[in-house]
Order: sequence, then structure tokens, then C-alpha cells
Amino acid sequence: MAGHIGRGRLMKVLGFRGDPKAPRYAIVSEDNGVFTLENASDDNKLTVPASISDEADAERVEWVYREILRIFDEHTDITKVIIKQNEFTRQDTLAKRRSAYNDAAVILACSLRGIPVELKLYTSISTTSSDTKRHAESRVGKTDKYWDTKMADAVNAAWWGLRH
Repeated sequence: MAGHIGRGRLMKVLGFRGDPKAPRYAIVSEDNGVFTLENASDDNKLTVPASISDEADAERVEWVYREILRIFDEHTDITKVIIKQNEFTRQDTLAKRRSAYNDAAVILACSLRGIPVELKLYTSISTTSSDTKRHAESRVGKTDKYWDTKMADAVNAAWWGLRH
């Protein structure tokens, strides 16, 4: 049965979008074809503390890493992580690099916890930048606060992880 591991054990996936200032995450579960956004009313935005300056990349990466470990500790039944990474373009920006650093922190946390992780682009999670909010809402639902395309990306990534 899709979405389940073993007999009667629900699968839960964390979707991640590594925004440089406020990474977003969605915890989505599936039960008999019904997808639930577990953190629709709870934390879903990792706001980087003001004490971490824009130039403090190493400090920010360490903070994101520790936040991901905290999420894993609070949700011990997460079985997979899907990261919606930046789309490839000819332009490299500081924001894209910092977002990639956040993705790396998640990859490291997953590696050390033995949690499978995959990085995906829009085409591989069956959406586009213009459709991501609509698709997330129809597939799983939306958050009570901070609903934007970054959060929708995290929801779509988690949904995709449950489907594949």
C-alpha cells in the first residue's frame, strides 16, 4: 500500500524549502489515500535569529542543522526527507547559495540520523512555480499562517515523497 511501511505503520515525510532567511518545512502523512499536513497549525517556518548576521554563513548553517535535528527529535517517525531545491538558472545569487547551504545542513542531519533524503526540482515533484500553491492546497492543504510559495514547495515535496 503506497504511503505505508510495514503493516499498519503510517509513513511521514518532511518536505523542506531552504529559503536563506526563513527556511520552510512541511510534515505530511498519508493514511489510506488521505494526506494530512501535520504542522498546518504549528511551526513551519524556521526564522533565523536576529543575532545571526547576514554574513555569518557558518553560524546560520549550524543553526539550521540543529533546528532540523530538533524537528527529527520531535517527530521520530519521519521516514524520508524531500528537499525542493533551487531551480538551475544561469544566474547565481547570494540568496541561492545561502539556500543551498541550508539544503546541505538538512542533508547532513539526514545522513547522521540515517534518514533517506532526496533533492527535487519543480518538474520532478509534478508542479511549477506558478502552480505550486494551487497544487499543494489541492493535494494536501495549506498552513494556517505563513502560507506562501516557499511553504507550498515544502508541502509539494513532502507529498511527492509519500507518493514515490
